[in-house]
Amino acid sequence: LDVFPFDLSSYKKIAIDPFTTSTLTESQIADIQHNIDLCRDVIVFFTSCGSASGYGGHTGGAFDTVPEVVLFDAFFRACPTKFVPVFYDEAGHRVATQYLMAALDGYIAPEFLRFYRKGGSNLPGHP
Repeated sequence: LDVFPFDLSSYKKIAIDPFTTSTLTESQIADIQHNIDLCRDVIVFFTSCGSASGYGGHTGGAFDTVPEVVLFDAFFRACPTKFVPVFYDEAGHRVATQYLMAALDGYIAPEFLRFYRKGGSNLPGHP
């Protein structure tokens, strides 16, 4: 398998200003739901790769916090000067989120996610 089985380019790069938006449009809601579904599917896939490889791994907190991450990503896009656009993660329990966002933003190739937790892959799980 040389190709990542998800099209990360389908992630909707939406912008929502939380300081001026009181109600989301149907289109925004649909885009948010699409992003949540895509991110959760990708996290389940690549954390399963880690587990199947014998190095352990689980979806854990990364899966659980996807809705918040998707919304904050939209806030960061709308108001880059009002936020520090970083997804902080104490103790690394949601490190899969960090890797996914790095792939979505072009910092790593999505194919690297298949090697999550594998020794020498540079994508370790939390300590």
